[in-house]
Amino acid sequence: MSDFGSSTQIIAADVGAGTGIGARLLADRGIKVVAIEPNEDMRKAATSHENVEFLVGTAERIPLENASVDLVTSFQAFHWFDFDKSLKEFRRILKPSGRLALTWSFWDQDDFVSKEYTRLVFEASTDREHQSQSGMQLKTWFKNIRYQLFWQGLWLPYFTNLQRHAFLSNQSLDFPGLIGLARSQGFTPSEGKDLEKLMSDLAVFHQRFCDRQGLVRLLYRTRLYTAISNHR
Repeated sequence: MSDFGSSTQIIAADVGAGTGIGARLLADRGIKVVAIEPNEDMRKAATSHENVEFLVGTAERIPLENASVDLVTSFQAFHWFDFDKSLKEFRRILKPSGRLALTWSFWDQDDFVSKEYTRLVFEASTDREHQSQSGMQLKTWFKNIRYQLFWQGLWLPYFTNLQRHAFLSNQSLDFPGLIGLARSQGFTPSEGKDLEKLMSDLAVFHQRFCDRQGLVRLLYRTRLYTAISNHR
């Protein structure tokens, strides 16, 4: 069990933390973050941060005490969790009136440049099974009325004041940035001819779409769901 941070400092649990990108963004703002990640390779690949502690765990079994955190977050991961068990576990570790934030961000498929970048990254994937499973998982959501109610921002068990927020954002990247973003997805090739082809394709993509400063602008659509723990 983890126990750190002052009594006045915000403590967050980032569940399904991956390599800790979201956890570090929170930590940069002075929040103490417990990053929960079951995958050893992801934990090993994480960049260290003085305000982030990684623990082995899952959304359904989080190694934290009852009412021990102020905030639970999950970035791009909640659809992999057991819906009821994870939410019940989130409520258990949250303090009374603690906050939940669930986030998904997608490259905007209405923008031609972003759509083309998406195509190149997914075509290069060496883990098509993972992509297929992720896609099927999301499709399962939309066939289930419980998930539909959540996705529409209407209902979430164990929590109150559910709100859905939508944002448009953009990111301007140079050529190394485009490669780094692609490789950070976890399903893109890490070596060999597949990686070489991806880099070659991205070089052409960069030359085609970069501005005078050598930057390519990608657009994102983000959905953020926030709620308050319903302690009884």
